[in-house]
Amino acid sequence: MVKKEEFLAALKRENWNYDFLEGLESLEGFLFPDTYYISYNVSSNEIIKKMLDNFDKKLTSDLRAEIKKQGKSVKEIVTLASIVEKEVYKEEDKKIVAGIFLKRVVLGMPLDADSTINYITGKNSPMPTSGDLAAESLYNTYLNKGLPPGPISNPSLSSIKAAIYPEDSPYLYYLNRQDTKETIFSKTFEEHLENKNKYLK
Repeated sequence: MVKKEEFLAALKRENWNYDFLEGLESLEGFLFPDTYYISYNVSSNEIIKKMLDNFDKKLTSDLRAEIKKQGKSVKEIVTLASIVEKEVYKEEDKKIVAGIFLKRVVLGMPLDADSTINYITGKNSPMPTSGDLAAESLYNTYLNKGLPPGPISNPSLSSIKAAIYPEDSPYLYYLNRQDTKETIFSKTFEEHLENKNKYLK
């Protein structure tokens, strides 16, 4: 049986030989979330290898070719996918939200992703406080433009595909209803404020 401390230590001490990890200092984002069948006496290294092997398999040659064609890195795609994973509940909305984030990058707007604030604070708040939003960190996408330095979660394949194949839309803003888990999209900031008053009170 592997203890949490042993597993976290194993993430740092092994020199994992995978091309998608080249130049990276952390495995965060690349431990593919899935169901794994393992023996009781399995080691931390064996578990990590299973997860990395699975990521290597899921990120097919076609997906890698498309990433390269777009002039992006696997790290950039996984970082975007990790935010989408935490921001959106429903599969059909992931590509739209990925497109919104990329549009904000092009426009020079901050991503304003609450999930990155929760990553900094360790909370799971749907509405971070003003104090949380002021946290000094490169992962604070309210204070810093563009993508954060690295992934904030280990994204699913659907989130990775959303980051690779984002959907273009007229929207620039969105919010999630906590009661129905529905994502509400807005074209303008004024419309976004109206939706916040309507759905988040």
